Amino acid sequence: MMQETVTSGSAGLLPMWYTLPEGFHPIDVSGDYAARMDANYDALAQICPSATQRQLITSVFSFEAALSKLAEDGLVHLSSFTLCTDDDLLLTGTCQISVADRPPGDPNLFARSVLDAHPDGGTSLQKGVIELPAGIAAVVVSDAVVPVPGAFFGVPTDGAAEVLSVSFQMAFPRTPQAVAVILSTEELGAQEEFLELATVVAGGISFSAPQHPSTLAVENTAAAASPFG
Repeated sequence: MMQETVTSGSAGLLPMWYTLPEGFHPIDVSGDYAARMDANYDALAQICPSATQRQLITSVFSFEAALSKLAEDGLVHLSSFTLCTDDDLLLTGTCQISVADRPPGDPNLFARSVLDAHPDGGTSLQKGVIELPAGIAAVVVSDAVVPVPGAFFGVPTDGAAEVLSVSFQMAFPRTPQAVAVILSTEELGAQEEFLELATVVAGGISFSAPQHPSTLAVENTAAAASPFG
């Protein structure tokens, strides 16, 4: 269903690398915020052609506020993904990779401590420990209805969305830090494919530099006038 591409990256100066499958579209979380806002505005305008300029701008600013909070929590990667399953279902969602400090101690015991600290209950909650190429990871799968503030989209009424999420948490082997990989989707009919995809992404985490680093071509295009001035 999926084929790995040359898309790869390192989390700043952290000793961590990751590889993403095809169909992932990274969001530049550390680049020019004005260019990112323009790109988000244009994308929303295409997806929601009936939205007013005020609604589009409100959505963009709301996204930037959420992104700022994620950055404070150690975000190193954010992307959306769009893939077609073998059953011709369109699987869409988001992926985020974050790094945070962890308590000192044996990294092999970190995953179990994460699960012990995670509260039981919730809708369709599943949790366990699996072994990935980079180490032992704690896995939590949950299905929950989350509120969607109308202000996020510039409309007066609030809404709700049912979201399937899976998180993988794994300790760095030589430093007191841990990485969290979280994927979310609203496509509940493709749960099996979604969990398979999430495992592939988590399995692409590495704490060793690749022997053959990838290179990516960059295409530069003329910038259009910005609605943000």
